[in-house]
Amino acid sequence: MSAVMRRVCFSNQLYKHQLAALSSLPLSTTKHSIHSSPWRYQSSDRDPPPSKMKVMYIPNPFKWLNNRMDIANLKRDFDPNFNEEDFKVGAKQAVCTVTELVHKREWGDLKGLITQKMIDKLRKTKWTADQIHNLVLSPDNVQVVQFNDIKLQSIVADSEHGTSERPCYRKYCDIDVIVIGTCIPYNQEKHSIILLEYFARFHREYTEGKLPEWTITNFKLQNFQAVPRR
Repeated sequence: MSAVMRRVCFSNQLYKHQLAALSSLPLSTTKHSIHSSPWRYQSSDRDPPPSKMKVMYIPNPFKWLNNRMDIANLKRDFDPNFNEEDFKVGAKQAVCTVTELVHKREWGDLKGLITQKMIDKLRKTKWTADQIHNLVLSPDNVQVVQFNDIKLQSIVADSEHGTSERPCYRKYCDIDVIVIGTCIPYNQEKHSIILLEYFARFHREYTEGKLPEWTITNFKLQNFQAVPRR
């Protein structure tokens, strides 16, 4: 896993393998400001260096409990080898890769990592001047990777793929992930730190015979905070 991710970081040609790496594993949020739940940052009266910035995330306890149940169902009915922590590592790497490619406008390298529909949507996104220069989130600066929602779906396939005694089911899994971190501002005279919150939906079809691939079907910058320099 770690070897795959290291190779991806060194070569643009390998970016699309980020989500494929997820499949090789042993396998509540709304808009809010910096000073409100579910996440906030801690700092002193002076401008803190990015490495000292701490982000606290407080998940909805009911959502957390529901996700625990969904993960148990995922392991029981879809993937007994699914490992939550390993998935989060892969998801973090994939999200960071997307932010870099979007920042560089390298849309072609996003193919295989994100659906074409989502790529087209990102290309039409209107970013603010501050956002354009401060989109990139590196894995070292990620502080929170949190499951926001998990959806499992089983649909009976047509009769050609099964029998009445033993029907064939198409199985789908969607995992919504929140990734929160910081980055050094492009204009350090104007801002002391940038806080970024990204939302990504990872989709996989678990139907028998399908390739074990995860694809991002939804991706957006959910919260952007540029902290003014004091």
